[in-house]
Amino acid sequence: MNVTANFSPGCPFAAGYDPLAPATVADPHTPLRELRIDAPVAYVPGFDHYILTRFADVEKVLLDRATWSCSNASAPLIPVGAAAAAVLADGFKRVPTLNNADPPRHGPMRRSVLTVMTPMRLNALEPTLRAYARNLIIEMLEHPVVDFVEALSFPFPGFAAFSLLGFPEQDTEQLKVWSRTRVLLTYGRLTDDEQVAVAHDIVGMWRYVEDFVASRMTEPANDLTSDLVRLSREKPDQVNEFDIVNIVYSMALAGHETTSNTIGNGVRALLTYRDQWQRLLDDPTLITNAVEEILRFDGPVINHRRLAKVDTEIDGVAIPAGSKVMLGFASAGRDDTMFDDPDTFDVGRPNADRHLEFGRGAHYCLGAPLGRLETRIVLELLRELAPNIALVPDQEFVYTPNALFRGLQKLMVLPNG
Repeated sequence: MNVTANFSPGCPFAAGYDPLAPATVADPHTPLRELRIDAPVAYVPGFDHYILTRFADVEKVLLDRATWSCSNASAPLIPVGAAAAAVLADGFKRVPTLNNADPPRHGPMRRSVLTVMTPMRLNALEPTLRAYARNLIIEMLEHPVVDFVEALSFPFPGFAAFSLLGFPEQDTEQLKVWSRTRVLLTYGRLTDDEQVAVAHDIVGMWRYVEDFVASRMTEPANDLTSDLVRLSREKPDQVNEFDIVNIVYSMALAGHETTSNTIGNGVRALLTYRDQWQRLLDDPTLITNAVEEILRFDGPVINHRRLAKVDTEIDGVAIPAGSKVMLGFASAGRDDTMFDDPDTFDVGRPNADRHLEFGRGAHYCLGAPLGRLETRIVLELLRELAPNIALVPDQEFVYTPNALFRGLQKLMVLPNG
């Protein structure tokens, strides 16, 4: 048991909660429900984190920047070994920028992205995304059985994020390779050799982004990276070339993984609760709300993290300064004080959009509009092209083994029913 000086006497222990245990990875909702009922503020000794599982507590922390820092949001949950650390030290120069940056750095970085990631740019991208997804689905229909993750929910968000940033299409496969396992170094449990392999991928992608931004500094084009370059020339005190590298690297990864998970988890839910898929077939106006219900019911983020800047208290439990906290996003989405009958998947749920999957406040996810757009496009096209799509019966659903993100490694479907 790894109790540290930051443990608050009297705080309940979540001694049985291991976010990386196979049973928890397969079904995080059951243990989180038990914590929410029995110990909504608890200490997880094996990981030296407190965990919050009530909607109100999670939302309050997200909105309170005076008390809570996000500096640990992207820090490895389990310390990186010496060999992998040496690889990262030789080329990986990332500094806190968006989801893991506090003031004063966070504000200028966020303003820079909001300035260039406009509704006009997303609207201009939509026809390209729709055509790409349509082709992927048409190709799926040529096979009796396909892995939906491999065929659609993994490649499509990668293409969307990379297209937005302006990465050449011929680089997509290499970028996907670099992206696929990065999350495991930060939020999973890898062997030393596995850590080294992933560290090489991280450095490879970082250097790619450095070179790409440098090329756009010389020859801007019509993409978000070039818009950031132009902004840097107009407002050099707000954003510079190194900032752009950090922003582009962060967006390339964040925009890919979470949306891939949303689409995969959502299609699994819709095809498991077949009556809800039928509702979308009968009434396509429900698709926008169905995207929100997917995010609430089985969204891409299980837990997020914060660090206590000062001594504080949550629900009568003292949290010492320096304490690390897991924010149970998935648990908040199933909290019955916020959502009626929360374990029921209901594409018509009136308040589905109250979920916390995109966060709250100053760190609300900048990629939320793009993620929603991609998920809506997939559901609209599946409804049009593959209305009879069904799950392969009796399959095992295997999720990527990490503590923060929930994503299927494979989802076998019958595209034609």
